[in-house]
Amino acid sequence: MSYEDKTRESARLFERASQVIPGGICHNLRYFPPYPFYVERAQGPYVWDIDGNRYVDFWMGHYTHILGHNHPLVREAVVSFIKEKGFHFGLPNREEVELAELVTALVPCAEMVRFCSSGTEATMYAVRLARAFTGKKVVVKVKGGWHGASTDLSVGISHPFDVPESEGLLPQVQEYVRTISFNHWEETERVLDEVAEDLACVIIEPVLGVGGFIPADPDYLVRLKEKLESLGALLIFDEIITGFRVSTGGYQKICGVTPHLATLGKVLGGGFPIGAVAGLRDILELGSWRKAKPSRVLMGGGTFSCNPVSMVAGAVVIKYLVENEDRVYGYFNDLSLYLRKKIESEDFGVAVRVTGIGSLFMIHFLKDGASREIRCAEDVIEKTYWDIRDTTFRRFMASCGAYLVHAGGAFSLSHGEEHINFLVEGIKRFCEEHFE
Repeated sequence: MSYEDKTRESARLFERASQVIPGGICHNLRYFPPYPFYVERAQGPYVWDIDGNRYVDFWMGHYTHILGHNHPLVREAVVSFIKEKGFHFGLPNREEVELAELVTALVPCAEMVRFCSSGTEATMYAVRLARAFTGKKVVVKVKGGWHGASTDLSVGISHPFDVPESEGLLPQVQEYVRTISFNHWEETERVLDEVAEDLACVIIEPVLGVGGFIPADPDYLVRLKEKLESLGALLIFDEIITGFRVSTGGYQKICGVTPHLATLGKVLGGGFPIGAVAGLRDILELGSWRKAKPSRVLMGGGTFSCNPVSMVAGAVVIKYLVENEDRVYGYFNDLSLYLRKKIESEDFGVAVRVTGIGSLFMIHFLKDGASREIRCAEDVIEKTYWDIRDTTFRRFMASCGAYLVHAGGAFSLSHGEEHINFLVEGIKRFCEEHFE
């Protein structure tokens, strides 16, 4: 059955939405042609749409639900808290202190942490802190790196990387943002040297997210930190995706490189809205109320910062991960290995490559003659049929009963080998139809 035949109620709801919501959706990434399906409920590794179709979900709430959708531990803790205490105070609460203590105990760079309500806010504050601490203006980011929609970082996100990402951005602001190629040290060093006198920071996803789920070479990160410290600039890891998902201490715990600041989100909120900036005490203290203008860094946090429900849900998930650390991350590594072996054992009629780490994965359909090495976003653009990931491929897989974004996603503890088998079978059928 075609996607359109399966999703008639979603088509009607999208038409209604398009009359009252720009583009019919409130996050552009959630659209794919001809229209997205609308979710009715979610449980474990599955979501059900309003037409009653079930999908194996590899998107997992923007990679948030590491335990699975609607996990009973989280649900019971949240429901109990709401019944007994409420759901939004707008005032300091015990729960925010307890979650902050967990973060500072687990994340290597986190001497202190400040919570906000989204990843976009977290990266915005991190850059602001870096500029204030160093007294410099220039921010360097990776081509293909996504750090939310803040004005300072809306540069070089999508191909072509040298074209403005948005209307409404002041060109004067963009003058203070430069881009580098992920994992390419010579180019990185050249750019850093060019802006050395006014360089505040480099912000980087240590596992490049939308650009391909590509882990950074450890040596690249070591060189990057050494170079920045020699220039009096800061290293910021955007670990909003990788924080608590690749290990209890994020990717910085795995690679052994400790940044000066890190941004966190997604898993940290246990499925509820959250963002956080963590890092060295003398940098974070610039945001304290104790600092007077103009030396204070404005870090408002938002109406819903430290919402106690997010704090409670986050603490439940983080404690579970700590208590079951070896089993959880070992299981994800096993699933990742199983996926790679399944992909490598199949004849798809086109070369297929899997990138990622642990529970994070992305599928790449390689062009004829292209090498299998994918080290940066430019490799994805040049070597793969990347333009079909969120159009033809996403729609096809949805018609098969699986949901992915960017031809990839994240496993949860509710996923198993049967779901990977289902995914690989869908990929095989897609290749048979589209790569003859």
